[in-house]
Amino acid sequence: MITQTVNIIMRDLIDLLENILLTEKSRGLLYRDKGDGFFQGSLENPSAVITFDGVDYYPSMPGAYETPDETEEAWQQAEQTYPGIVWSNKPKGSNRAFAVLKFDGPAKGKKSYFGRFFNDIKPDMAGAWGNGALPGGWQLNKITSLKGTYYRLKPADLFPTDSTFATPTSCVAAIGTRPGTTPDQLAIIDKIRPGMKELLTKRFPTFENVGEMGTAVRDDLGETIGPIALIQGMINTQGAEAARKDILGPNGSYSGASIYFPADKNNGLVDSYITTPGGIEIGLSSKGEKGAKASVKNILDGVDTAREKGMTDLLNKYAEEIKIIEEVGTLSSLEFPLKLGIKQGLINAGQAKIIVELVKSGAKSLDAVPMNKQDSAVLSGLMKDIKAKTDNTRYNTGYHILSSLARKVVQEINTNLKFKESCLKFLNTSPIIQLHLRANMKGDNVQVTGFDSKYPPDFKGDVGLDASKVYAATGIIGRVSFSYDPYGDGLPDADETDNIPPEPAVIDNEKLDAIGQQRSGIKAARMTPAPLGTREPIGDKQSLGRERRR
Repeated sequence: MITQTVNIIMRDLIDLLENILLTEKSRGLLYRDKGDGFFQGSLENPSAVITFDGVDYYPSMPGAYETPDETEEAWQQAEQTYPGIVWSNKPKGSNRAFAVLKFDGPAKGKKSYFGRFFNDIKPDMAGAWGNGALPGGWQLNKITSLKGTYYRLKPADLFPTDSTFATPTSCVAAIGTRPGTTPDQLAIIDKIRPGMKELLTKRFPTFENVGEMGTAVRDDLGETIGPIALIQGMINTQGAEAARKDILGPNGSYSGASIYFPADKNNGLVDSYITTPGGIEIGLSSKGEKGAKASVKNILDGVDTAREKGMTDLLNKYAEEIKIIEEVGTLSSLEFPLKLGIKQGLINAGQAKIIVELVKSGAKSLDAVPMNKQDSAVLSGLMKDIKAKTDNTRYNTGYHILSSLARKVVQEINTNLKFKESCLKFLNTSPIIQLHLRANMKGDNVQVTGFDSKYPPDFKGDVGLDASKVYAATGIIGRVSFSYDPYGDGLPDADETDNIPPEPAVIDNEKLDAIGQQRSGIKAARMTPAPLGTREPIGDKQSLGRERRR
């Protein structure tokens, strides 16, 4: 009992340290320290190195340029001020600001410049430009950044998509077989192979000479070590034993189970599933305290478990919420906002049919389909809520209306605190074991000492629907999903900022867009939004452009 308490305290301390390190990660490129190094190629033998010198903002104060012409003028000035600048994204009509990163190198006495467009310069730009989004494959030489962008030891990095393995041995043998694995990554994987082979002898391994990969081994490779150790009977801590008895029965065993690593975009809070010879599926998660997207499956599994266990009070309390959860999982992306929109009184059945007709006909305006004044007023009202580039060749009036309707439907559902409560309840009813690897890090070696386990799961925070990246005026991509905020503050976790899309309102600006397409030096890259904060960007008014204009 004392040992277990000590282990929990140590895990809490590690989580605390990790949270401190994550603040380093969440700073992003715009808040690097002077002298921070970046490299191309391998860490041990880089092909080039540059060091951070500073950042300039346009405009120099929080805010944005008033007009596209002012933005273009500042842009042209920047291209003269920073010769050879490489842009990490293409400018859109809504972009009225940008930032320029300055580096020393790679050649002695030379400078390198990188730019990124934003809607505006916020008082706090921390996290607005992710550490891994510098064009040219440059990597930040910091442990917290290297873990996810360089070492890449998560199952999604090691195995082909949707991999299933009948035995732990076949799982270990397949490490490094993901298509597109580079020679540099294979060299990293070769360092962890001896430890993974030692794991197959049912001993917790020591990974030797892994250096700064220690946290990547503990947190990311731990997602592969966990199911192997559980199946081999190596995890006998309280949570794992409670799950075994509750899910598999008093005499049940994890032995002989297969291992499945779901596609990264579909796995939600679960890193892997093990399936016993009897066909019982159990999810394993190491993300519950750090945050991730919750999948429909994660929550529906909880509903199914509640039914199997006869938890009638829980099922009756959330009967209406269960209907919505099941509709998220069964209705098509086209049907979902229409059916729920009718239920919420946002549209009627006749208007739903008109929307479908507009979608299918590829209509460019409401006039393409006959309708009465009342229907026209409702549908045009929905269109006004989201501005769209109607000159886009793929623009569709039906999708435009649908994207606005979907956001309203989801917003209405998410304001229901009972719905959020039900999602969290069923997450914590799901057959999911939370596993956290324990390790001693001595010098360049990482010695795995065991796992902390938790069952039933204890996910905390907020769960709600997320349709933000599904619907657009040009079409539908994917399905409505669940978002999980472990802190309950409405802000995304640092690891998830690229799940948030650009602002839906777009200001047409043909001139700026045309120029953006002509400039060969501009390359597309992912764009992450800036979290709220109080730190102001630092800049020199004389060299950075005009003062804030609003």
